[in-house]
Amino acid sequence: MNKNVVLDPAAHDFDLFGSPFYLIAHADFQYHEDVETVLVKNGVNKSIYRILTVLRAQENISISGLAQHSLIKRNTVGRLIERMAQMQLVTTFLSPDDNRVTIVSLTPEGRKLLDRLTPVVARQTIRAMEGLNQAQLQEFVKTLRHIIKNLDKLGIE
Repeated sequence: MNKNVVLDPAAHDFDLFGSPFYLIAHADFQYHEDVETVLVKNGVNKSIYRILTVLRAQENISISGLAQHSLIKRNTVGRLIERMAQMQLVTTFLSPDDNRVTIVSLTPEGRKLLDRLTPVVARQTIRAMEGLNQAQLQEFVKTLRHIIKNLDKLGIE
């Protein structure tokens, strides 16, 4: 028997454990729990891995751009980049267009680490999506993008 999803947390029949955002958070938590174990064994955490993956997708990006794409606060990204530079995973330089902007680039050592970790993370992604066909995955991604677009609009207050 299908029951309607009640989105209003103030409603008397609201089901927290059936709430879309609870389920998204739960899936994200479980996904990263296993991934974090592998990352820690390799001397990094999920935030550093996320920054590495953004740098693979977009080389020579500003710290602000990294923060936006990695979904990590700007101040935190700044501290992580300092740590990653000490680990020789990234290099930084001032933008030739604006010396107030720091640009970050992946080093060969960072790329090597990323190349070693990505297949392990890929296995977790494949495991998470097991049993879903291509059409379901495309619809899922489309739905998530729609939700993100809705949330990009002005805030609730």
